Amino acid sequence: MMSSPHNRFRNLADLGPALVAADDLEQLGDAYLTSVESVFDFPMRALYLFDDGGTSPAWHASRNVSERFMRTYEQLGRPVDHELQQVMSSSAPVYNLSEQSIDQWVQTEIYQRVDRLENMVHVLKAPIVVDGKIIGTIDFASDRVATEVTDVDMQLMAVAAGVVGGAVAGLRKRKYLEDRLASAAFAIEAGSSALVFFSAESNEPVLNPAATRVVGGLQEGQNILFRILRDIGISGDVSHRSYLVRLLNGEKDVLESTIRAVPDRPGAYMLEIALESAESRTRGNQLQSLTIREYDVAGLVAAGFSDKDIADELVLSLHTVRQHVKNIYTKLGISTRVHLARLYHGMASRAVPEKP
Repeated sequence: MMSSPHNRFRNLADLGPALVAADDLEQLGDAYLTSVESVFDFPMRALYLFDDGGTSPAWHASRNVSERFMRTYEQLGRPVDHELQQVMSSSAPVYNLSEQSIDQWVQTEIYQRVDRLENMVHVLKAPIVVDGKIIGTIDFASDRVATEVTDVDMQLMAVAAGVVGGAVAGLRKRKYLEDRLASAAFAIEAGSSALVFFSAESNEPVLNPAATRVVGGLQEGQNILFRILRDIGISGDVSHRSYLVRLLNGEKDVLESTIRAVPDRPGAYMLEIALESAESRTRGNQLQSLTIREYDVAGLVAAGFSDKDIADELVLSLHTVRQHVKNIYTKLGISTRVHLARLYHGMASRAVPEKP
């Protein structure tokens, strides 16, 4: 005999924590099917999650029903399941005997095709709704004719379905975030950018391989990172600083650092670091992407020519020269003539093909 409604609602309150603790659907299904045993007096139970936009199950879990029944239901029963159709149209729990007798029920197509395999007399279903969309159902059945179905059962089913919906949505969000985190971690590890992360809970920096190579080539080693951390102070979300450093070979260089505060993580920062010499080599290689005419313009800019002087020298309109300069800046990721001059003079002369 089932316990009082008060105890059943109290038992249902334990369902949420049990489902939230699940790490995947298999654990969630097992926790649900076990927990609802103390809430509903229906020995046969199942949980279905649908494919997007339909009623075909993408995943299911069941208890006290045979695999033969489950296979037969999917092949022959689901298309003629009147109770499922009612659930989908009403978005509310449905009881098969609410509008028909047992004698009428056993004559239905769904009973004759499938439910007779388990002698299901009482069948109840409730929709799992997430963001206004039905994503599955919870199903219960009993072969005991004397089983009593009350309004309390219908209310409990609606609440249980809501709890399952919240748990499934949370699990999917967590899986989505974990996938994004894994992708981001892979991109950081495999990327060429040198990145350093300082959490709010620890002063030990986390470096990706590129950052490890940069810091490993400095006489200052990781000490330079703590200097940057000290200098962050109360700066804004994004700041940039340059530091004179010495390489292991004794040469001097400039370490460029961009510091970003991590959103919603007070005290956490992401640093992107790069040696000026390495940036110049990279930018110098990018000069190879310029067209011959853009390269000519870049050379004159680097020589100190004004746009008007370049127009006269190359017999171009002033508008055309300015457009070339704009394209050069875009391709190189710079914004000043001084920076262009530094890049241009820091590389070997580009081989220009002879005109036929």
